[in-house]
Amino acid sequence: MGLFILTVFVIIFIENYFDQNYTLRYHQTIRNQEQKQKLEFVLKEQLLNIQLLFNSYSSVRHPQQLANTHVEIREKINNCINLLNILDQGGRFQYRNRVNLTSADEIIEIISYERDQYTGTIPEVRELYAPIQDLQSLSARIAATMRGYLEADAAQAPAILETANFYLKQAESVFDRIYETERKIAYDIQSNVVSVNNTSINVLNRYNRLKYFGLILFSIVTGLVTYLIIVQISRIILVRKKAEANNAKLLMAVEQSPVAIMITNTRGITEYVNHSFVNKTGYTKKEIIGSRPYFFSNNGIYDFSEIVMATIQVGNKWSGEIETKDKAGKTYWEKVQISPVLNDENTISNFIIIREDITEKRLLTQSLNESIENLKNITDNLPVGVMLVDANHKIIEVNHTASKIMGFNSVEETINFVNSRDYHQLFEVMHQNSYNDFNSGVEVIALEERLTIKENNISRIILKNIIPIKNNNQTVKLEAFMDITAQKEIQQREAEANKAKSEFLANMSHEIRTPMNGIVGAAELLVRTRLTQEQYNILSVISRSCDNLITIVNDILDFSKIEARKMTIETNPFDIRKSIDYLMDQISFKSNEKRLNVMASVEDNVPVIVKGDEGRLLQVLMNLLGNAVKFTDIGEVVLRVDTESLKGKEVILHFSIEDTGIGIPPGKIEKIFESFTQADGSTTRQYGGTGLGTSISKMLVELMGGKIWVESPNPAVKDNEEFPGSVFHFTLPFLIEKGGKQEDIYRNRFAGLSVALLDNHPLGQLLLKKMLQTWGVEVHVADNHKILIELLKDNPDLDLIIADSHIEEVNKSDFVSGLRALHPDIRLILLMPENHSISAITHRGFNRIVYKPVKHSSLFSTIYDLFNPGKNGELSPAIADADEDDAEEERKKVLLVEDNLINQKIAEKMLSRLKYDVIIARNGQEAVDILEKDATSADLILMDIQMPVMNGLDATRAIRARNIFIPIIAMTANVLKGDREICIEAGMNDYIGKPVKIDLLEKMLNQWINKPLLKK
Repeated sequence: MGLFILTVFVIIFIENYFDQNYTLRYHQTIRNQEQKQKLEFVLKEQLLNIQLLFNSYSSVRHPQQLANTHVEIREKINNCINLLNILDQGGRFQYRNRVNLTSADEIIEIISYERDQYTGTIPEVRELYAPIQDLQSLSARIAATMRGYLEADAAQAPAILETANFYLKQAESVFDRIYETERKIAYDIQSNVVSVNNTSINVLNRYNRLKYFGLILFSIVTGLVTYLIIVQISRIILVRKKAEANNAKLLMAVEQSPVAIMITNTRGITEYVNHSFVNKTGYTKKEIIGSRPYFFSNNGIYDFSEIVMATIQVGNKWSGEIETKDKAGKTYWEKVQISPVLNDENTISNFIIIREDITEKRLLTQSLNESIENLKNITDNLPVGVMLVDANHKIIEVNHTASKIMGFNSVEETINFVNSRDYHQLFEVMHQNSYNDFNSGVEVIALEERLTIKENNISRIILKNIIPIKNNNQTVKLEAFMDITAQKEIQQREAEANKAKSEFLANMSHEIRTPMNGIVGAAELLVRTRLTQEQYNILSVISRSCDNLITIVNDILDFSKIEARKMTIETNPFDIRKSIDYLMDQISFKSNEKRLNVMASVEDNVPVIVKGDEGRLLQVLMNLLGNAVKFTDIGEVVLRVDTESLKGKEVILHFSIEDTGIGIPPGKIEKIFESFTQADGSTTRQYGGTGLGTSISKMLVELMGGKIWVESPNPAVKDNEEFPGSVFHFTLPFLIEKGGKQEDIYRNRFAGLSVALLDNHPLGQLLLKKMLQTWGVEVHVADNHKILIELLKDNPDLDLIIADSHIEEVNKSDFVSGLRALHPDIRLILLMPENHSISAITHRGFNRIVYKPVKHSSLFSTIYDLFNPGKNGELSPAIADADEDDAEEERKKVLLVEDNLINQKIAEKMLSRLKYDVIIARNGQEAVDILEKDATSADLILMDIQMPVMNGLDATRAIRARNIFIPIIAMTANVLKGDREICIEAGMNDYIGKPVKIDLLEKMLNQWINKPLLKK
């Protein structure tokens, strides 16, 4: 009760205190702020009036009205300045206000404002002084201007009025600034009023809360005391229940624990065991509780107290692994942990024993240890050295093989030695590269190093792979290496043997080609003299035998290079059709000699320009075409080129060589590509050859990324057991040259041309027709002379006849005259083998001759020449006039540098036959001496390579060093790949291999003899 009375008294005292000290003060502050707000209203009103007066300037028409307006503006501006002073410093303002708009009566209101410490000053008030004073200045200017306007005549009035308007616009800008600042002042005053009101309300609310708080304080205190008593009682009950629940949870957790748990008293008597203990041991709780725990081992029974008492009685924990038995006698391993339980007095009240079955873990650990030991044994016995090296190039681990390679007897000795030396001095890197492991993606560094340990007399070449691995959370290098010193020595011996082999082959080739050059040259010179038929036949045998021998030498050289893996494949752009034409040219002599039809067909889908090894492609085609011609006595040989697949810029071309020859027996097809093997041993005696051609072709095709196969009999030859024929196929990948997909220059070039084709060979007729149609030609086919005559009668617009010489009527003397009788203006082209006599048919009136095998470019340029005379500088050969001008030109001089007397004589005869003057030098030094005396003594130099005193390469370098740039052509028996490049690098211009053929020599001389001196 006393507390309640005290509370009421305190409330009354606080209420009186705050009423006197705070409430009155807040009321005064609110009134003061309201007065301040009134001042702001008056200020705004004065400003609006001033603006209205400014606007009235434009409508003033009398001087008195102008003066009144200016005076009124000045008064109101003074009022504004007074208002600003009161707002800033405080004071009183007497405000006159009309009762209403229609009344002249005024009410005088005094507004009193004291500067308030609570809200402070408003900075924007002082900012208004300057623009308001600007208004006073502008008013004076406008008044003066308008006075001049009223007094001015009509001519001056507009200009003065424009000046007044200019000042009015300035006034508008000033008013905008004033109103913007005034709005800030109004906002600050309004905010202060709201803030003071809110503060006052909050204070009054606090007073009321305090008053009512005192009234209920006693009730609250009384209720609180009662509540605390009840809560304390409830808390005690709740703590007890929680303890019981926790004990139940703990007991449940212990009971359901997967490990066996036992609790004993200080004397070792069991008081509790959990369910896992019972399950594991096989004993019931009744059998265990009250007894002393024991553990079994192979040596007998050990009492609990004897094992652990000495440790746990002093408060320490004991743990160990024990082999024990369950009730059924089954042995198992346990990890036992015994801990003392301390009571509140810090003395031991119980012991808790935790027993965990670790039998499986021990087995796994044992297995892991055995695996580690096995891995260590494997690592130690690997045939390669293995090291773990840290980031500082210090060895962490090393196997026995590595120790042996380094010449040490133990791992410890190896680690101590290597870690005490500079790692990089012991392992000197000779070669290094890296690659990403396909499976793991880890970068593997592959090294070839020289291992040098002088203390052990060790100097070995090792091959090492390094990969990064993790070891104890650190990145280390696993280095595996093997001693390859013996392999390196073997490689060195093999390299020396290969070098000796290459030198032997080069020397053999040179020694064979040197005398062969004399034989071939002499035979060619004799052929060009007057001979009997018997002499001509004997020389043909000599030439053919020489060609066969050179082919055999070339095959052996190529086979040796491929076998030694020294054959390289080049990639250069070339025109596939020009290559096929060249091939037809090369094979024509043999095919015409045997009167075989050799044809080539390149499909339209084959790109114009491809990138690959043209030389090796031609070598394969020449081998296969040569074999086809060799083993075919009757019929035809056809080369076909087609596109097998095209993906982007990659194209696979399919080449096939079909023949109607002797074919290949079924049992011999698999052996046809084996080295030194032919389909039948008897063919070697009948046809000759080494059996290397197809083997080399297969190797080259596979080197270029293609595949090759053969089928026999030829599907196109049916039911011909004597000549079943065969078809050799191969595919090769090429790149389409950038810009190489240019439009075929031949396509539709002869659109509108009408041609009659006289040919009774079905396949030849088909291929020629297809070729002509590609060029846009309208083709009419005739199998015989009678059909041709009918075509001429039915088609008077025919432009051209192409006739094959193997048709009997074509060779008759009246063939051409009969055609011209029907069609006087028609043009005629004859297709014939090159070795037929031209003179026998020149009088028959053919316009052009195209030699067989028919080449794509030759037939095209011949037709073009016929219908566009003089427009093409690269036309096919026409029949030369018998009276061709053979006027002699000034003979050119050739310096022949050759040490072999026979080759000198042969070359001299050839050059003389070709109408060249010859200067002979027996070695390189003589050639240099001749040119030093007179650099213009020769127009061209033919330079042998292997010569005494000074060889051809050194002689060329010496000549070029003297700034003599006469064309130099190597004429040598060195024809291995790379020899040409060596000659060009030395300063020569071209290269011709021995044995030298006169037609090739003539072509080479014509290419270079008329060129101006070459200057670098």
